[in-house]
Amino acid sequence: MIFHCPRAVARKVAEQVGIRVATGVGTISLIWLAMTIALPAQQASGDRQTLQQTLQPNSSKSLATIPPGTPVVDEQAATWNRVVLLATPRIASGDTEKLSASVRSSVSKLTLTILATVNSEAGDSGSAAYRLQDIGLAYGALVRGKLKTVTAESAPRLGAQLDFYSRQMLSENEQQMAGVKFVVRTPTLAIFDAPTILLRDGQHKDFTTRHLVWIDAGTGKMALVIWLLSTDRDGQTQVAEETLRIVAPGTKEDRKIHIDGRSFFLGIPSSRAFALEDLPPGRDIHWNNPAKSLAARSAYNEQSIRDFADVLNELLTSSVSNLKSR
Repeated sequence: MIFHCPRAVARKVAEQVGIRVATGVGTISLIWLAMTIALPAQQASGDRQTLQQTLQPNSSKSLATIPPGTPVVDEQAATWNRVVLLATPRIASGDTEKLSASVRSSVSKLTLTILATVNSEAGDSGSAAYRLQDIGLAYGALVRGKLKTVTAESAPRLGAQLDFYSRQMLSENEQQMAGVKFVVRTPTLAIFDAPTILLRDGQHKDFTTRHLVWIDAGTGKMALVIWLLSTDRDGQTQVAEETLRIVAPGTKEDRKIHIDGRSFFLGIPSSRAFALEDLPPGRDIHWNNPAKSLAARSAYNEQSIRDFADVLNELLTSSVSNLKSR
């Protein structure tokens, strides 16, 4: 998902160097607010059977948009009751002097908010069976001191503490949320993709982030894993790095952004000027060949998603065992 620097912010940047921005200047991609997912090894024995259920329909649809005014942390709510990730961007490195203090401040007034709806129902044995009902996206802002979801239209009505530039960025970001789509869903698992620009080898490079969210059907605990995909010269999607990253669910990330001054033209930043420094903090684990071969698929059926869950669990179980033996 892209966090945009709209024309209003580009104009503010231009004012610093005395440049007038034409009305036809397009939106400028400012920050990718990524999602992160992890899968703990201790679920290896308990969750395999849940993946044998029928895949949910419409797996390729966009993630839900969380209604404005939704409290970000409310585990007692019937919907949107689990925090997957909260990510607040911050201009942190590179040619930061290219941006004014007011622009840098505006960027940090919005928080990417990823929430899940987790429900429980009585199973055959009388115990609760937890289900991952939905995953949704929104942007959060402080409303009377509490973080709530907002839209550009609702922010003034709700009393969100946003300045003009933050509201303009929010308006641009809302248009990008439809581009974050599910790859596959089951009653306890979801995989979805989002585009990003990351700082790698001193350059801003394009990737797709693949996110996996898993709910333990017996306990309701959530797990999160994230990894990067890229496209090779033949146009084939492949795993981009040698590790996947486990991130604690509910992480509140200080999302650091790198600025590349070479991607400014007459003082105006292009879409290549902004990149995420890294994925959210967590623990990296090296892929094994079976997991890596399944991680970049464009679609999954019931057998392939079951196989992928099995090999991921084996990979993570092995990693935990290795840590304990040291």
